[in-house]
Amino acid sequence: MKTLRFAIAAVAVAGGVSAFATNARVESLGKSSTFIMDDVSIFDNAANINLYPNFLIGELGNYNSIDVLPGENRDPIDAWFGGIFSLKVSADYSLSIAGVLNRREERLLKYLPDNIMDKNGISKKAPVPVTNFDGFLGANLDNKAFGIHIYVAHQNGLSGEDEITSDAFVSAVQLDLGTNIEISSDYAIEASVGTARIQYGPSKRNLFESDLLSFFFDARMFSRISAINGHLIPVLSFRDMNAPGRSELDFNAGMGVDAAFDRGFFWLGLRGFYNKQKAGSTWTKNIYGETVYADLKDNNYWGNERTSLWQVGSIISFGIERNIWWDWFVIRVGGQKVIAYADYKSGDEEGVSILCPTTVTRGGCPSEGNYFVTNPSNDGTKNDNVGFGFGINIEEKLKIDFTVAEDVMFRNPFQGEGRLISRVAATYSF
Repeated sequence: MKTLRFAIAAVAVAGGVSAFATNARVESLGKSSTFIMDDVSIFDNAANINLYPNFLIGELGNYNSIDVLPGENRDPIDAWFGGIFSLKVSADYSLSIAGVLNRREERLLKYLPDNIMDKNGISKKAPVPVTNFDGFLGANLDNKAFGIHIYVAHQNGLSGEDEITSDAFVSAVQLDLGTNIEISSDYAIEASVGTARIQYGPSKRNLFESDLLSFFFDARMFSRISAINGHLIPVLSFRDMNAPGRSELDFNAGMGVDAAFDRGFFWLGLRGFYNKQKAGSTWTKNIYGETVYADLKDNNYWGNERTSLWQVGSIISFGIERNIWWDWFVIRVGGQKVIAYADYKSGDEEGVSILCPTTVTRGGCPSEGNYFVTNPSNDGTKNDNVGFGFGINIEEKLKIDFTVAEDVMFRNPFQGEGRLISRVAATYSF
């Protein structure tokens, strides 16, 4: 089938090592999927479900945000699973349907508060969304692929402390459309556009409120470079996100390159970004560093004052992986570095704004300031500097990826310290 020959070839470049990716692979291989073709890109562009017909994907969970004491046994968090199923109608035409359950879309859920303060000044733990469903429909038409995606995460009536109350409410909904088009045998372009709505608090809102709608756009192109057996990859993204009392404008543009070599794959990318965030006096941090949103009596999202934080900078990242010893075993490493200049201006609200760059325990926050920022160097999350992992490929069908805990090489093996693996994910093609 000649459908999307170039896009499938782009996948095959990585396929010299591992034809399918997972979050565990991405976390180990440079912390970002911006410049590589992989199955987790279906959440960026719904049209890409057409590249992975009859395909299962899932994640056992991760340890990125929890600590495990020596000798302690604790299950990982945020496990999820899903599948893509396709029907071939003709040689150049097919239909696809996909569903994923329990996945957290952090690009939306990061705007939810840890605590919600009601109109009487009583603060309670915010609900945890439980529906967490991704649904996809897609179609291949000759050398063009199209897809539609919806994401729903909702909870109503149960607080984060398992208290039944009608005041507990959080909701995030996203709808997006994507396309992946082969322009020629050497060029392919993919683009997606979407909208989202984020709500929370004791007060319920209308399904569609113009001041709560968010919009975003992503695009990238794969241009073949025969000399390096790889591609030149320009990328562009725009996000205008709005939530009660919060807003964020983010613009990214960059250029990357990938290359296949004997039993291996390498990529390198540089992005520049501009980011501006605003938060009203309804948003503060408590003494534990948790975010608190106050639902005001007059239903004013923002309160009286607004704090702003803008950043401009760049992100350089890379990843490399290679089969070693056996064809079924791959090892990978990657990293990223963020360098940005920030400007902070605070309103006169009481309490510490969530945008304050200092910790609450250090005595508040200045009214304004300029400074440089970078990503964490060693906090064990997807945002820090380096990652390391390995993968197992069983007959090009079952693939299991592991992210190795970054401190594993520096532990005392006789003390039973912590965890060895921070994330496990798997795919199966049938």
